[in-house]
Amino acid sequence: MADDLKQKLVAGMTSCPKYIPTWYNYDDVGSRLQRDSCETNRDYYFTKSQISFLKQNAKDIIPEVSGDLTLVDLGSGDCSKTRFVIDELLKRQKTLTFYPVDISGEFLLKSTKELSEEYDDSLVVRPLAADYAQGIDQLRQISGAKMILWIGSMISLPYDDQINTLRMISTMMTDKCRLVFVVDITQDSESIIKAYNDDAGLKRRFYQYAITRMNKEEGSKIDLDKFMYKLDFVRNTSPEYMSYVRSYMEAREDIRYTIPGLGTDLVMEKGEQLYFHEGAGLSCKYTLGQLQTIVQKAGLRLVDTRVDERKHAAFCQCVTT
Repeated sequence: MADDLKQKLVAGMTSCPKYIPTWYNYDDVGSRLQRDSCETNRDYYFTKSQISFLKQNAKDIIPEVSGDLTLVDLGSGDCSKTRFVIDELLKRQKTLTFYPVDISGEFLLKSTKELSEEYDDSLVVRPLAADYAQGIDQLRQISGAKMILWIGSMISLPYDDQINTLRMISTMMTDKCRLVFVVDITQDSESIIKAYNDDAGLKRRFYQYAITRMNKEEGSKIDLDKFMYKLDFVRNTSPEYMSYVRSYMEAREDIRYTIPGLGTDLVMEKGEQLYFHEGAGLSCKYTLGQLQTIVQKAGLRLVDTRVDERKHAAFCQCVTT
């Protein structure tokens, strides 16, 4: 792991409150755990809502621009949802150039190899193993009309990072480009808690994988049994913010664990929390007014919003101002 990333981990483990950045979960194993926690979790509504919408309405989110489009997918994962957009675009143009961007290089290469084999010469796949900032920096060099997808990943960033990332995306857009991002607009707290604290423990397993990975790669011996896993939902109706889920571990006793690979210790008092995210929370939930504010703060313009029939997922199309 690069030194700057290790420094970010150290900063989180020694801050107050303590946290492990969400991106740390996304190596090959963590990406598969995340996929399972969304796709096989009976109570996780968001992925089901996105897929349901895309199956029926993918054509409605594709911008009407002249000429062929290049497709970009930020935080592409296994590209399972992106396939609906790829299929629709290939009805309109003979070939499609596709840039999937994901922080987990190994997972990305496996996913894109399957895509290349399935679509053959009609799809030119150019994967970018990078975080958002690195990927966007490379994509600025791509000319022509682009459809930029950001499906679901925005909801796991802190509020300011959401705005800053949208602002970065705008720097690779011209008047022929369109951004479509997808967010969770669910407001029912019971449904939300059930989805993120599922009986099978799939979400818990994904979040706690951060500790498993740290023990394996950085030489620590953090004992999960010394903590209580907790999750809650915080509602915020202010137009200047959003609601969110908090996922964390609470120390059952005073603990100290050495983390050799990071050159630091995890020191916690009984009752202290270690969060599995930066900022106030993750898996953010929005009102339509809150979405409008975020887009405006980022210097973009929201031109269309489409919602699935169960009112969980909002597909927001943006242009530059």
